[in-house]
Amino acid sequence: MLPRALRQSVPTLWRGFAAQAEASAPGLIEIREYTLKPEGMGAFMKVSAEYADVRKELLPFLGLFTCDVGSCLHRVTHLYAYDSFEQRDAVRGAAVRDPRWQQFIELSRPHVQYQENKVMLEAQPIYRALQLPPTARFAPPPKRPGKVVYEMRSYQLHPGYGSVPKLVEAFSAGLPAKVKADPEGRLVFFGHTDVGMLNNVVELWRYPSAQACIRARQSARTVPQWRETIAAVTPGVQHFTSAFLHPAPFSPWQ
Repeated sequence: MLPRALRQSVPTLWRGFAAQAEASAPGLIEIREYTLKPEGMGAFMKVSAEYADVRKELLPFLGLFTCDVGSCLHRVTHLYAYDSFEQRDAVRGAAVRDPRWQQFIELSRPHVQYQENKVMLEAQPIYRALQLPPTARFAPPPKRPGKVVYEMRSYQLHPGYGSVPKLVEAFSAGLPAKVKADPEGRLVFFGHTDVGMLNNVVELWRYPSAQACIRARQSARTVPQWRETIAAVTPGVQHFTSAFLHPAPFSPWQ
C-alpha cells in the first residue's frame, strides 16, 4: 500500500503543506534552472503560461523568472517551497502521476537543453535580524509603474564547515543597516545549499526597477556597517555573481 501522504489528493497535500510551511524553520527552497534551446525560448514560455494553473495547483510554486542581464539569457529560474524532503517527495510524486502535468512535460521537454536544481535552507539568523517571514509567505507589494526586477546574488564560499556560518553571522550584523538605507528593496530569500554545490549562498531581492537596484548598491556603499560586513566576508568568497531576473506574467511573485 502507498504511504498515506501519497494516497491524499493534491489539494489536500497542498493545504497540509501551507499549514506546515508556516510553522517550519528552516524551510526548504528548491531552485530549479532550465537552460533552454535559444530557438525554443518562446515556445517553452508559451506552454508554461498555458499550464500555469496546473503548476500552481500541483506544486508549491513561488515564481518563474527569465534573465534580463547577468546570466544565460535563455535560462528560466523557478522556485518552490517545501517543509521537508518527505513532503517534497509526496507532492512531486503526485504531480508526476497527474495526466495534465504529464502533458506539460511532453510539450515543454523538447525545448530544454538541460536542467539543474539545488535545495537550500533559509538562513534563520538573517530572517530574525530583519524580522522577515519565511520565504514561502513572502507577499510582493503592489506593483508600481515600471519593470520589476529580482536580483539573484550568489556567493560560492571556500570549502569547510565554517564558511557559511561566518558569512551568515556577518550578514546578520550588517544587513539591518543596509536595509535601512534602501527603502525600495525587499529581501525575499537568503539561504545556503543543503543539496547541490555546497557552501553556496543565495540572496534574492525584489526591486521596482533595475535602476532602483543600482541606487540600492550605491546607498549600501555609504553605510559603514555594511562596508565592514563586506570586508569581513570577502576573504571567504571564491566568486560572486549577480543577475537581474524578470517574473513571468503567470508567476505568483510579481
